[in-house]
Amino acid sequence: MNKLGLFIFDILKNRKTEYFFHEFEKLKYLPESEIREYQFNKIKKLLIHAEINVSFYRRRFYENNFSAINIRRFEDIDQLPPLTRQDLQNHWREIIAINYSSKKLSKGSSSGSTGLPVTYFKDNIAISADHAAHLLGWSLSGWKMGMKGLHIWGNPSTVNIEWKRWSSRIKAKVFAHHKFPAYKLTDGSKFLELYNLINKEKYDFVDGYTNAIYLFAYFLRENNLQLKHRVKYVLTTAENLQNFQRKTIEESIAPVYDTYGCGEINSIAFECNKCNTYHVIDPHVYLEYGVKVDDEGSRELFITDLDNYAFPLIRYKNDDLGIPLTSSKKCAVNFSQLSRVSGRQSDIIKFKDGGTLSVPSFFGSMLLKQINGLKQYQIEKVSDDLIYLNFVKSQEFSVLDLQKLESALKEYLADKIQYKIRFLDKIEPSLPGKFKLLVDKTSS
Repeated sequence: MNKLGLFIFDILKNRKTEYFFHEFEKLKYLPESEIREYQFNKIKKLLIHAEINVSFYRRRFYENNFSAINIRRFEDIDQLPPLTRQDLQNHWREIIAINYSSKKLSKGSSSGSTGLPVTYFKDNIAISADHAAHLLGWSLSGWKMGMKGLHIWGNPSTVNIEWKRWSSRIKAKVFAHHKFPAYKLTDGSKFLELYNLINKEKYDFVDGYTNAIYLFAYFLRENNLQLKHRVKYVLTTAENLQNFQRKTIEESIAPVYDTYGCGEINSIAFECNKCNTYHVIDPHVYLEYGVKVDDEGSRELFITDLDNYAFPLIRYKNDDLGIPLTSSKKCAVNFSQLSRVSGRQSDIIKFKDGGTLSVPSFFGSMLLKQINGLKQYQIEKVSDDLIYLNFVKSQEFSVLDLQKLESALKEYLADKIQYKIRFLDKIEPSLPGKFKLLVDKTSS
């Protein structure tokens, strides 16, 4: 992507991406107090709009004795209950603002990875702000407009329908952002095809599904293959990035910078190459933390999209979990910081005794640091009393690794739930092309 291409694309699509990009960019070095003032003014304006033009919020404000015009500080918003995925399922028609025509809005839907698929809408302004925040977030890694990239993404429907549209092909050419289907990365021949493509096209960066990129990096390492062309950055998204995955990707491809967003609210937080933590794109979103859900400190996330007036998402609880930064790290960028995104509510198993198991926290942060021979894992909840622990092991996996695995699981899971360890040849992605850490068969 380059600035000229962005300018042309804005004209063709009737968008304002370039405008929002420059507005957001000039804010990142301002004093924190000025950024917060800008953010507060935007959220108050959005709340006033919602109270006047959105029947769902007008009712919710009334039921909670809340008046948008009277708020004086961020904490006043705590009076409002979070917007849930169930709210979107049951009331999406009432969330469309009356001063917008639904026929002129872009309709989207989530993949339903939480088990609760939802519908949402955006106008061109909201889409422009999403895209601008995305570009700004990528720039925190060192990425620059004009770099040539490869996008590893997509399920069969996306690849076979959307990617074949002439607009998608022109966009890829103009922005030098090519595509490779993530769902096809299931065997060695496709990994080798991807390896040859990167060497041939000489991409500056690679972005896309975390697990697809990780499995490619693992393939390179296991087959002693080195990319002949040096990729500068790897930008992961859509799936929780584990420490062992980061290590493998950085050893085999390039430095990794994780990005966080969701379909409903894109471009929320991005890793920075200066302070090595996530910056929330404060001019675009307002991020709050809910209750603590595990011993590691993961909390519910409430996110407000400051730029979507057509379909306001205010204090949206999207079931993602994050860990706040206990003390800010010094950085030239003064946007607020997030320690890391730690999974989803759907990645948590509840035990009969009231305890919980946070799958990414336990396996990613604790267990897999001690065991080098595990390539992939997934948990299947078969019943309230039984889970399958599915692992794909590498040639490095040893008897000692098995002993460490069994010992750790016995210590942690004993008397909480029955479990069975299974070693598989591969773990297939779910229908949208993403990998699920926890498959709950009791809810199907």
